[in-house]
Amino acid sequence: MDIGSLLTTGHQARLIPTVADSKKEERATSSLLATFMAVPIFAKEILAEAGAPVGKRVKFNCYTEVSFKTDGKSKQSRPDGLIVVSGGTKQWTALVESKVGSNELTPDQVETYLRLSKQLGFDALITISNQFATVPIHHPLNVSKSLLKSVKLYHFSWLSLKSKAVLLTGNKQIEDTEQAFILSELVRYLDHPSSGVSELNRMPTEWKDLCDAIQQGAVLSKSSSVVEQSVSGWQQLLRYLALNLSMSIAEPVKLALSRARERSSEANFQEGCIELSKEHVLPADFEIPNAAAKLHLSADVLRRTINISMKLEAPKDKYRATASINWLTRQLKQVSPESVSIRAYWPKRIAMTTSTLADALADPRCLIPGSIKDLPTYLEVIRVVDLAGRFRGAKTFVEDCSTAFPKFYQDVGQHLSRWIAEAPKVKKAAEEQTIPTIFNRLEPIDEDRSQEA
Repeated sequence: MDIGSLLTTGHQARLIPTVADSKKEERATSSLLATFMAVPIFAKEILAEAGAPVGKRVKFNCYTEVSFKTDGKSKQSRPDGLIVVSGGTKQWTALVESKVGSNELTPDQVETYLRLSKQLGFDALITISNQFATVPIHHPLNVSKSLLKSVKLYHFSWLSLKSKAVLLTGNKQIEDTEQAFILSELVRYLDHPSSGVSELNRMPTEWKDLCDAIQQGAVLSKSSSVVEQSVSGWQQLLRYLALNLSMSIAEPVKLALSRARERSSEANFQEGCIELSKEHVLPADFEIPNAAAKLHLSADVLRRTINISMKLEAPKDKYRATASINWLTRQLKQVSPESVSIRAYWPKRIAMTTSTLADALADPRCLIPGSIKDLPTYLEVIRVVDLAGRFRGAKTFVEDCSTAFPKFYQDVGQHLSRWIAEAPKVKKAAEEQTIPTIFNRLEPIDEDRSQEA
């Protein structure tokens, strides 16, 4: 495809764009796309999630302020950018539409660019804003499904792009010093308030109404506005928490979703609405590389608490339940015991037991029900944060989640190790006893009879 023949206007993306200070979207988009061209590994990390070919020999060309000829006429709508990925005889193209600050994408604009992409034969439309998506294929907007048959739609938050850059530079994955410098400068730019990149700081306005309704015992429909808007805000908050923790530990943290929920944003959203309307709880699990277990976070709207926990498989090589419990509590000696509880899960139909970490450290028998001799199957470390009136605050809820979530991992999660069975050992003593026993059972050979034979 000859891109030049389609363009009416367009400029190659510049790392330091010469546009007015008021044009924050143009500046941010130009700097990002120019970094794609200058730092290919960064472009590959991002665009691989949008279905672009990312082989060793691909080249990236990016343009800003583009407009196109359609049916011989100049199109009035003008996307913020265009990405062209070339490799051999193959070419992948995507339009880019971005927003910064409090500006949000609109369905009409996104659908307009989807139609334009289809008309031009482009592969995808990528949107970027301060809105969050669980994964790039989960777009924050609902658009006509008929427009997605021939053009793919992806969304990235500015924070997710910055997170990728931070991980690449923090883990020193870029050997070229100039490329590393350029990427670090992009991070520095996105960090500055003037870039228009902002963090999630509040839940939707419907959040207060949801909390009040549940506290008053109202029956909520999964399709009600308060439920849908609250779930949408919660799912954006989860992505925000994952990105922030990723940058803190320099490792990619992602939400743990079932295959069905990961493939479909609609399925993920509907399941969230069902959980909230029925259970009055918003749950989530996070996967952290090399962590002892998934990190669980839930918001209990009825009790107005945030619950954070990690559930580990209990050791199977112990002879007493107290030894299993001590195996866990020894890992938590540096943790403030007042704020953490331990929960033990038992086999058969034995009810689970709970105690404070302080009590379990003092006497592990407090977690053992009665005089049973069974070993626990799982041990869970839990912190419950009671937000009281702050829970219903659209801003204070986000603030407290943003503080409590990484603090639990720092206080507890990073100190935990999963149980690993020891490799079997050769039983030398047993072998030494077995060999003579076998030979003792054999009759001695009569040498004279042997010679006669």
